[in-house]
Amino acid sequence: MKKQITIADVLKIFLQHIKLIIIVTLLGALLAFLYVTYLVTPMYSTSALILVQNGNSFESDINKANNSSLSGEKVNTSDITSSQMLANTCSTLFTVDPDMKSIISGATINISVVEDSYFLRISSTSSDPHTAANIANLVANTAPQVFKKYFGDAGKVDTVEEANVPSSPSSPNKPKYVLIGLLVGLVLSLVISFLLEIIDTTIKPGDDLYKMYDIPVFAEIVDFETEGGGKKK
Repeated sequence: MKKQITIADVLKIFLQHIKLIIIVTLLGALLAFLYVTYLVTPMYSTSALILVQNGNSFESDINKANNSSLSGEKVNTSDITSSQMLANTCSTLFTVDPDMKSIISGATINISVVEDSYFLRISSTSSDPHTAANIANLVANTAPQVFKKYFGDAGKVDTVEEANVPSSPSSPNKPKYVLIGLLVGLVLSLVISFLLEIIDTTIKPGDDLYKMYDIPVFAEIVDFETEGGGKKK
């Protein structure tokens, strides 16, 4: 008859191997910490912000808002929409343009439109914080020239915010790695504990005999050699 394992038996198995579970779990966290500290290259991220304007419809966001409030003039919705469409076009154009590609070296660049606006966020990521900031600013400063090459005087591009040198890495996330190491170590330790119990073919006193053969145990013969520390001479 096969031995039936209940939830109580599983919990008992884990309690019997609690030291192994604790050690393996902590070891998993330690290995994850050492890995992320010494083997993973820290990356630094920063970003610059530029404004894309369609034609001469805007002098600037601030000046236009001031003029509108003084004269009662409203900003034309079509002008805003066209600038947003132009910003979306430029987000792709600035990425594939040969002049832009030639200055992007040593960093990963992402150019995206700020939601519901005509601002472009130029994000730069590199293993060197100064390189990340320099390339983001270089892309922002080159953007007007690239824009003029394709669109002439149909609009303009202005830098609104320059990229700063990041003081701390944006990745990797050490706490996240350590937590993953803890979880992996815990799962591994539970699996090992269960396997050790499965491969253990020795018959334990009392309950094991009852579960295997469904026969109650009325008495046990004591192993004096084990219990007493050896045979007496």
